[in-house]
Amino acid sequence: MLRSNDKRGRQTPAAPQEQWPPGRPDADGRVDVETAQRIVKDAVVQAMRREEKALALVRAKADEARRRVSRHNLILGLGVAAALVAVAVAFVVTYRSRQAADALAREVGLGIAPAARPSGAIPEQVLSGRAIFEQNRLALYVMGYKVDNRIGGCCSAFAIAPDLLATNAHCVRDCRARGGTSIVTQNDSMGKIRFPIVAMSAHPAYKPGQAGAGSPDVALLRIAGKATRTVKLANDAELRAIGPGDDAYVIGFPGRLMDPLSPSATFLEGRIGRVTGIDEEATTPDRAVLIQHDAVTRGGNSGSPIFNQYGHVIGIHAAHIDDEDNVTIDGRKATVTQSSPFRIGMRIDLLQGVPAP
Repeated sequence: MLRSNDKRGRQTPAAPQEQWPPGRPDADGRVDVETAQRIVKDAVVQAMRREEKALALVRAKADEARRRVSRHNLILGLGVAAALVAVAVAFVVTYRSRQAADALAREVGLGIAPAARPSGAIPEQVLSGRAIFEQNRLALYVMGYKVDNRIGGCCSAFAIAPDLLATNAHCVRDCRARGGTSIVTQNDSMGKIRFPIVAMSAHPAYKPGQAGAGSPDVALLRIAGKATRTVKLANDAELRAIGPGDDAYVIGFPGRLMDPLSPSATFLEGRIGRVTGIDEEATTPDRAVLIQHDAVTRGGNSGSPIFNQYGHVIGIHAAHIDDEDNVTIDGRKATVTQSSPFRIGMRIDLLQGVPAP
């Protein structure tokens, strides 16, 4: 312990130094090492806490921003989807409206350029069915095939020029599928007049599988020989005058009555029910190339000529229309096909679109 001298020279004990609480700076602002380390540690901890709070705040802000963006994207996506649906609905409505408007325009003739004046005139002499048959029976032929010594029949055909016959496009397809040599045998010739077919040409727009309706089911045959009789084709005026209630006469070789060895044609009579465009829609007379009739034809009648009351060919018989009903038999769904009285013919001027065989 330090001592100090008093005025008389005596030594007195030094006053004890003031002691500061641990961890607090002394009078000169100094702290011990332990306190300094603790202060630094506390500062670091506080700083880390502030940083964590800042990071948490940043994360919260970022999460909120992502949620806002997700909501906006969802709303935008729903808006885009709704817009696409609206566009699709508008397109369908517009398309159907346009179809209806086009159909109505076709029915009344709006928007269609006037057709050229038809050539020819309507004949004045109406013939009986017997007269029509007698005038044209030798222009009729059975279209068939020859394989070795066997002769089979496919369809009917008729001469429109000495070496050119008309028939259906599907007949050309079917006869080719039989193989052998394609031939034609003249009606009522006792099988003595038979010609090979040297070339066949179908309408380029014909689409197989449409049962004669929906595409031009017509074709031409070139034969190696000369037909002794040809039919007379109706002129433009006659074709445009075709309408419901007109007489229709079909001469051909129906089904089981076809004899390819010695053919004998069958005469059938009916009425025209309606005439339409190739798409089976109403149209102007110059485009009404599909003829519906009710003459009782059968399979072999495909390719038969259809005559009007003047004895002129107005069309080529192509198919019959079947009625289909959906029924349930023993719990199973099935389609029942019933024969319909309606038949389809192709107007004869469709042959103008067939390339020469």
